[in-house]
Amino acid sequence: MKTLQGLLDGRELKAILFDLDGTLIDSVPDLAAALDASLEQLYYTPAGLARTRSWVGNGARKLVQRALANALEIPENSVSPSLIDQLLAVFFDHYGEHSCEQTVLYDGVYNALSNWHQQGVRMACVTNKPARFSDPILTHFDLQQFMPVLVGGDTLAVRKPDPAPLLLACEQLGVDVANTVMVGDSVNDVRAARAAGMPVACVSYGYNHGAPVADANPDLLVDNFFDLVRS
Repeated sequence: MKTLQGLLDGRELKAILFDLDGTLIDSVPDLAAALDASLEQLYYTPAGLARTRSWVGNGARKLVQRALANALEIPENSVSPSLIDQLLAVFFDHYGEHSCEQTVLYDGVYNALSNWHQQGVRMACVTNKPARFSDPILTHFDLQQFMPVLVGGDTLAVRKPDPAPLLLACEQLGVDVANTVMVGDSVNDVRAARAAGMPVACVSYGYNHGAPVADANPDLLVDNFFDLVRS
C-alpha cells in the first residue's frame, strides 16, 4: 500500500492539508439539526439527516440552496438568491449556537494528528466551512495545537475545488507545494489538489454528496483515518 510519503516520489513530506467535515469530523448531525430548525422557522419542509448528509461539501450557501430546492420541489438553479440569503442567515444563527453538540471526531484522527505533529510535519485545515464556525470546532476538539493554520470557506473569494485555498495554506505554513499532501473526502478535495499540483489522499467514509470518492481517483484511499499513518 502507498504511504503519504510515498505519494511524493522521494520528496520529503513536510506538510499535510486536511479537509474538515467528513474527513476529521462527522458534523452532519449538528448541520442537519440547524438546517431543519431553520427550514421549520421559515415554514419549509425539514430535510432530515440522510438528505443533509448527501448535500454537504460545497459550503453553507450550496447546502441551503439544495434544501430549498428540495422543499420547493424545483431545480437547484431555480431557487431565488433572495430566498437563499434569507435561509442562510437563519441557518448561520442556529448553527453558530449548536455546532459542537453532536459533532464527533472520526476514529483515529486525534492520534494520527498527534503522531504527525511529533514527527515535525506541519498541518493546516482547508475547509469550505466558514472560518467562524470551523475555528470553534477545532478549538473544541483541541486540534488547533496541531493545525495552527486555518483556511475557511470565507477566507478567500473562492473555495475548493479552486486551488487557491490550498496554495494559501502552503504559503502560511511556509512550505512548498512539492512537499505537501492534501487529505480529504470528496471530489472537491481531489480537484483542488490536482489543480494545486499536489497529491491527494481520501477517506472512504466521508460525504462526497452520496457518491463513492473512489470515483474521483485519489492517489490513496483509506477506510480508517489512522490508516494514513499505518499505511
